[in-house]
Amino acid sequence: MRRRIIMPVTLYLAAALGSRAAEAAGFQRCHCSAACWCRQPLLSAFRWVLPIGHR
Repeated sequence: MRRRIIMPVTLYLAAALGSRAAEAAGFQRCHCSAACWCRQPLLSAFRWVLPIGHR
Protein backbone atom coordinates (compact mmCIF):
# COMPACT_ATOMS: atom_id res chain seq x y z
CA MET A 1 0.00 0.00 0.00
CA ARG A 2 2.75 2.42 0.90
CA ARG A 3 4.57 1.74 -2.38
CA ARG A 4 1.42 2.72 -4.33
CA ILE A 5 1.64 6.16 -2.77
CA ILE A 6 5.39 6.70 -2.66
CA MET A 7 6.16 5.79 -6.28
CA PRO A 8 3.77 8.29 -7.96
CA VAL A 9 4.79 11.06 -5.56
CA THR A 10 8.47 10.34 -6.23
CA LEU A 11 7.92 10.32 -9.99
CA TYR A 12 5.95 13.58 -9.82
CA LEU A 13 8.69 15.30 -7.83
CA ALA A 14 11.36 13.95 -10.18
CA ALA A 15 9.42 15.34 -13.15
CA ALA A 16 9.12 18.71 -11.41
CA LEU A 17 12.83 18.87 -10.65
CA GLY A 18 13.75 17.63 -14.11
CA SER A 19 11.62 20.27 -15.80
CA ARG A 20 13.09 22.93 -13.51
CA ALA A 21 16.60 21.83 -14.52
CA ALA A 22 15.61 21.90 -18.21
CA GLU A 23 14.32 25.42 -17.76
CA ALA A 24 17.51 26.51 -16.02
CA ALA A 25 19.54 25.02 -18.88
CA GLY A 26 17.48 27.01 -21.40
CA PHE A 27 15.58 24.14 -23.04
CA GLN A 28 12.18 25.42 -21.85
CA ARG A 29 10.85 28.90 -21.19
CA CYS A 30 7.60 30.14 -19.68
CA HIS A 31 6.15 33.22 -21.38
CA CYS A 32 3.55 34.18 -18.79
CA SER A 33 3.41 37.48 -16.89
CA ALA A 34 5.39 38.32 -13.76
CA ALA A 35 2.19 38.14 -11.67
CA CYS A 36 1.51 34.49 -12.55
CA TRP A 37 1.49 31.81 -9.82
CA CYS A 38 4.41 30.01 -11.47
CA ARG A 39 6.78 32.92 -10.80
CA GLN A 40 6.68 32.31 -7.03
CA PRO A 41 9.94 30.84 -5.66
CA LEU A 42 8.64 27.46 -4.44
CA LEU A 43 5.98 27.02 -7.09
CA SER A 44 8.30 27.60 -10.03
CA ALA A 45 9.54 24.00 -9.79
CA PHE A 46 6.01 22.76 -10.56
CA ARG A 47 5.45 25.12 -13.50
CA TRP A 48 5.56 22.38 -16.15
CA VAL A 49 3.89 19.51 -14.27
CA LEU A 50 0.86 21.24 -12.70
CA PRO A 51 -2.15 21.32 -15.05
CA ILE A 52 -3.24 24.82 -13.99
CA GLY A 53 -3.46 27.72 -16.43
CA HIS A 54 -0.91 30.49 -16.60
CA ARG A 55 -1.42 34.23 -17.14
